[in-house]
Amino acid sequence: MTIRFQKFPPANYVILMRGGDVVKEGRGLAVWYNSRRTNILQLPATAYDEPFAFDDMITADFQSVFVQGQITYRIRDYRQAAQMADFGWERKSPDIIPAAMELFGRRLSDTAKSILMKEAARKTVRDILKNADALAGTVLNAMKDSRETEDLGTEILSVSILCVAARPETRKALEAAAREEILKEQDDAIYKRRNAAIEQERLIKENELNTEIRVIEKKKERTEKEQEIKRNLMRSELDMEKEKSSRRLEIEAQELAEHIRQEEQNKDLVALETENENTRAMQRAEAVRAMIRAYENVNVALIEACALAQTDPGTLMAKAFMEMGENAGKIGTLNLSPELLEAIAKSGSRAAG
Repeated sequence: MTIRFQKFPPANYVILMRGGDVVKEGRGLAVWYNSRRTNILQLPATAYDEPFAFDDMITADFQSVFVQGQITYRIRDYRQAAQMADFGWERKSPDIIPAAMELFGRRLSDTAKSILMKEAARKTVRDILKNADALAGTVLNAMKDSRETEDLGTEILSVSILCVAARPETRKALEAAAREEILKEQDDAIYKRRNAAIEQERLIKENELNTEIRVIEKKKERTEKEQEIKRNLMRSELDMEKEKSSRRLEIEAQELAEHIRQEEQNKDLVALETENENTRAMQRAEAVRAMIRAYENVNVALIEACALAQTDPGTLMAKAFMEMGENAGKIGTLNLSPELLEAIAKSGSRAAG
C-alpha cells in the first residue's frame, strides 16, 4: 500500500515535496501521502543549545586562555536549512533531526571560534578575563551578521560566555599582580585616611590661626585707632606748641629788636664815653707834659735831698747799701762792727713799726 497517514509532533516543521516542488509545509502537520512519490522533510521548530570550549585562544600579549560558553539558536528559514543538511524523514528511521542539528551546531561553533580568536587577538589577557559579558555581546553581534549563519538559515538567539580562564602560571602571575594592587589600594586607603586626618588637623590649625589673625587684626585696628587719637592729640598739641612758639618767637624777635636798639644806643654811648675818655686822657697827658716841662729846670740833687729828708732811716740805710753794691768795685775794704749792724737792725725795726 502506497497511501499512508502520518501525524507529526507540533515541535517539528514538516515540508512535503513531490517532484522536487513543495506541496505543503507547516508545524505539526497530519497528512496523507503517497510513499512512492512524496518526500517528507522534518526540521526542528524549537531552539537548540550548542556548547563550545576553546583552549587555544591567544591574546594580544601572547597569553593562552580557555573560553567556554554556549550558543542558543533556532532555524529561521526552513527551506534554506533543508538545503544545508539532510532532514529527510522515513518511517523506518524517523529520528534524523539530531544528526543534522549536530552538523549545524559544529558549523556555528566553528564560526564562534573564528570570531573569538579575532577578538582575543585584539585584547590583553586582563581585558579578556575582566570583560566576559562584553566578549559575549561581541560574539553575538558578529554571529548575527555572519554570512555562515545566514547560509544555514538559522537565527542566533544568544551567546553566553560561561568561563574564561588563563593558564595556571599566568593566573598565578595575575593573582600576584592583583594581590599587589589590592595591597597598594590598602596602602592608598591608609594614606588617604592619614592624609584626611592631617588635612582635618591642618584645617583646625588653620581655623585657629585665622582666629588668632582676626584677633590680632582687631587688636591692630584698636591700636591704630588709639594711635590715631594720640596722633590727633599730638597734632593738636603740636599746633598749639607751634602757635606758642610762633608767639614766643615774635616776642623774642621784639625783645631782640629792642636789645639791638639798646645795644646800638649803648654803642653810641660807648663811642661817646670813649671820645670823652680820649679827651680826658689827652688833657691829663697835656698836664703831665706841662709838669715835666716844669721839672726840667729843677736841680735833681735838691729834689733828692728833699725826698731823703722825708724818708725813714731804714730806707736810707737800704739805699746806702744798694749804692755801695753798685760801687763795689771802687771800695777796697769795708769793716762793719757788730754794734753798727745791731744799730742798723734796730733802726730798721723801728722804721717797720
